[in-house]
Amino acid sequence: MNCEWTVMKRIGMRLMAGMMGALLSATGAQAGDEAFQRFQKGISEILNDPCLANENYGIKIVSLDRNETMYSARAEQLFSPASNMKLVTTAAALRHLGPDYRFNTHLYATGKIEGETLYGDLYLKGLGDPKLVSEQMWLIANDLKNFPLKRITGNLVADDSYFDGTKRVPTWKKNVGAQPYNAPMGALSFNFNTVKVFVTPAEKIGQAPVVVVDPENDYIRVANRARTVPPGKRSRLIVNRVEREGYDLVTVSGLVSQDRARKEFYLNITDPSLYTIHVFRKYLEHAGVKVEGETRLGLVPPAADLLVEHKSEPLAVILRGLNKYSNNFVAEQILKTLGVERFGPPGTTEKGLRVMEDFMKLLGYAPEQFRILDGSGLSRQNQLSPDQIVQVLKNMRGDFAVFPEFISALGVMGVDGSVKDRLNHMDLSQRVRVKTGTLNFISSLSGYFQSSDGELFAFSILMNDLKCTNGKVLKIQDAIVQEGLLFRRAGIPADKDKSPALAQNP
Repeated sequence: MNCEWTVMKRIGMRLMAGMMGALLSATGAQAGDEAFQRFQKGISEILNDPCLANENYGIKIVSLDRNETMYSARAEQLFSPASNMKLVTTAAALRHLGPDYRFNTHLYATGKIEGETLYGDLYLKGLGDPKLVSEQMWLIANDLKNFPLKRITGNLVADDSYFDGTKRVPTWKKNVGAQPYNAPMGALSFNFNTVKVFVTPAEKIGQAPVVVVDPENDYIRVANRARTVPPGKRSRLIVNRVEREGYDLVTVSGLVSQDRARKEFYLNITDPSLYTIHVFRKYLEHAGVKVEGETRLGLVPPAADLLVEHKSEPLAVILRGLNKYSNNFVAEQILKTLGVERFGPPGTTEKGLRVMEDFMKLLGYAPEQFRILDGSGLSRQNQLSPDQIVQVLKNMRGDFAVFPEFISALGVMGVDGSVKDRLNHMDLSQRVRVKTGTLNFISSLSGYFQSSDGELFAFSILMNDLKCTNGKVLKIQDAIVQEGLLFRRAGIPADKDKSPALAQNP
């Protein structure tokens, strides 16, 4: 809209109220337009970078307080969003499950409990909890011990039938190896289906280093072929995980210098249910409960008795780990849970994707206008536009029943999560809540920021087919966010900002 025409219109509308009122209105409008134009020019200059010469990006910035598009470039074009897909997963989960939703893990028994002995089998059934971690497992073991129970004559059985048996999304990269961010899914899972391996140099040169697996369990076995070399020698350790029949083998090879500190390695595992049930057996032993039978997989019999019903942390808390640290495993567990809650067991990725598609339809998008193939964004075939992500952000902001949990799950720039080290030189950075996204040659950043005079914005930056370094791309994104943080509408009193920390910044 032409600025002069806007001024004339406003003057005409206020003639009855007097010339002075009209002139004041005109002055304010002109100043506001100038601030808007400076903002657009600043963003355009940032994006005028050789890294983006082939226009391989889309961006949209919207003022939520004024419902005004502040900047838009290829905002309706589809891009691979990488982990920005988790914003859609989070929104759908809060809508369909609610912030207080809790995942269950159950203990069942067959046979009778007499004295402190269970004469029968004990079943551990998973219902999709993405955050069944060490502390939670101890609680389950202690609940059983406090029956009181000290002996189980039968078997310890894992039931993972609440989800289907598909452990990875078909569109993910094949043969990914043991990287922890590619951990498999499972209705019964533990510690994000990863294991930690500690490697410490031996006391004597030539000896194998000390290898410790955490958590301790019989599902993980170790083949240690590494050697300790004299101080100052170069360390070349290789720690890997190899799938075997009924167990995983952690292999340690190479050299470790004697003067090197203990190193930590994180690996994924291949069979979530077997891993979890073997870990649980160890936890029972530590709690003083002896299992005399085998450890195996199976289904809870219909006549089994429910002994323990363990509930997870609220979904709102789990979502913080999902987004601040971009946990792919948590995203896929939530996706399957959406499917099972909506369409019944077993939970599948396909059922979850139907829920996600319905959510996008509620935002006004037809199925052919986007492509969602997983909940985490690991699939490079996912396709979303900056406009669609901004619509998700706007939709969440418009519902106070879920918005506080949604925004608190995002990373705080310069403070925590995957953006802890970004814009940490600015006190203003704490006014930014974002989700990052990174795959090879793909980078994205979307979320909210509040300008220096308190105006709230939603934005999405999606970049694909990048030809420059990841560090360069992050600097471009950070410069855009910084431009937004420093934005101020002309005529807004500076003291509207109540933050003492911000008042110290230029």
